[in-house]
Amino acid sequence: MKKMRILTGMMVLAFALVPAGCNRNERASLKATLEQTEIERDDLKAQVNAVTKARDQLQKQVDELGGSRTQLQEQLAELRSSREELSSSREELESQVAGLTNSRDALEKQVAELTNSRDAALAEAKNAKGRIDALATQLDGETQKVRVLEDQLKLVQTAIADLQKKFSL
Repeated sequence: MKKMRILTGMMVLAFALVPAGCNRNERASLKATLEQTEIERDDLKAQVNAVTKARDQLQKQVDELGGSRTQLQEQLAELRSSREELSSSREELESQVAGLTNSRDALEKQVAELTNSRDAALAEAKNAKGRIDALATQLDGETQKVRVLEDQLKLVQTAIADLQKKFSL
């Protein structure tokens, strides 16, 4: 019994000391885990700070791009307005070009008609010049005949005057 008591006492003591020893080991393990957790926490805080800084920079870029976006939308609206104006101007110009093309075609037709008329007038003028030259030649011939006849008339008148003088004497 005494041995039993001793054995029981040792067991109680062992059970009391084992947890204390386990507590030391567990405490050391928990301390190491705590240190590791604190290191991880510090790393995570650094990462959070870096991510926050990056987020702030990205937010700043978003704000800047928002302003740029607004400007680009205004420019796009202006460009669309300009495109519409240019489109209507182009349509007007195409209409004017079509009108001018029609006018050009009409003028080319008139030029062709006038060229034909001019060519016909030139041919007629050449014919008229030929007739005028022929008539001028004929007139010269007739004028020559008239001179000859006038000269003959003068001779006849002179002869008559001489005869009248002879009879009147």
